[in-house]
Amino acid sequence: MSLNPQYEKYMKVLYRVFLIIVCACIIVTSVAAFKIYRLHQPFQAADVPEWKVKELSSQKWELKSITDPERSTTAWIARPEGQKCDTLIIVGGVEEGENLLAGGGNWKYTGNTILMKQPVHSFLLRHHWKDWSLLDWWQIPEKIRLETRHTLGALNALLNYVHSGTHSDPRFTDKVVLAGGSVGAAFPAILTSFVPEKVAGLMVVYGFTNFQHVIQSQLFSQGLIHFDLTDNSADFSTKIKISGVRLLSYILSFVLGNILKYGEMESYLPDIYQTPIHFINGTNDPLVPPEAYLPMWKSAPEPKSENWVEGGHFNPRDPKDMLNIGKLMYEWAVAKGIRSCYSQIQ
Repeated sequence: MSLNPQYEKYMKVLYRVFLIIVCACIIVTSVAAFKIYRLHQPFQAADVPEWKVKELSSQKWELKSITDPERSTTAWIARPEGQKCDTLIIVGGVEEGENLLAGGGNWKYTGNTILMKQPVHSFLLRHHWKDWSLLDWWQIPEKIRLETRHTLGALNALLNYVHSGTHSDPRFTDKVVLAGGSVGAAFPAILTSFVPEKVAGLMVVYGFTNFQHVIQSQLFSQGLIHFDLTDNSADFSTKIKISGVRLLSYILSFVLGNILKYGEMESYLPDIYQTPIHFINGTNDPLVPPEAYLPMWKSAPEPKSENWVEGGHFNPRDPKDMLNIGKLMYEWAVAKGIRSCYSQIQ
């Protein structure tokens, strides 16, 4: 029994279309896999771009890229007048700005306290995601890595400006502590691994690693909220939907987690030698479960210490939270002898 010639022709065309789709999927997947592999490699010291520092006033500094002057950010400084002090440089997270140093607490005047705003803030103001093309979205992994490099460049410029000026600048001693909170915690750790001899102490405040685990839990919880689902539902159709959300969150977190793998601190902490490292964490932080913290602690060399604060992730907009964290940072730095001031010799 022979098939209809028209039907055979139709099946051949359908088969060719199927092969083209399969080949296209293989090519796109291969390109994406190579892209992820190339981008997730840890940073090297040579990857840090050059930035410069300009003092606009006694409380506000401007940091600007040398190779791309359109890129800039701001640093605010609080310090006691007429004294030569050790310096604490803090990299803000996503939300922190000038108000982080505007709140109460004398801890920030016990030495030079500098808060650096991440350059990504000004980047997002210039390049709003609503205006992005399809090519822009395809290149977003490269954009994120480039912004991370420039944040390292800005922080490196700030560190060198303070550290190199210790012999001639009456404001600074040779002791500089780097600290980062939440999303900003990785930058000081990465930079310290390149120049541990310049950093007298490193503080990781509510920092996290294992991005895939963190992203997956956040995507899953947000997916349940978006589709108005309850994780413990007994309804069969609801369970199917929840399984779909869980699978999608796993796939997306796997891709994003591998793209951002260069920011995981356990790749850099082992290279930090003779620099005290201090971790501050919340006892019930949904953003930083044990899986996102323990790899950092295990990879960090001695001397290291940790402090556990009752509650969840800290809120940079809450003055009480910031006052409490500031006091903890101050107490640790004082105990290590890296938070002191001296009268200036005229």
